[in-house]
Amino acid sequence: MIMSKLAGMTINERLFHVLIMDEFDTAILSRDQDEAIALLQRVELSREEAAATVATIFEGPGKYGYTKP
Repeated sequence: MIMSKLAGMTINERLFHVLIMDEFDTAILSRDQDEAIALLQRVELSREEAAATVATIFEGPGKYGYTKP
């Protein structure tokens, strides 16, 4: 079995590694749930994991470094 290059990385590390951190931040700040989930799926999260992650961030964005525009 071949291990993914992303295996063992945090979500932020994965987003940074594939150069989509800024796109993810923009999606979160604009509350674009579909785009944020799609971006997380690009870094090998399942749809369920991505949806849960986005929902958690939306519940308390300041806790994750996001401030409301």
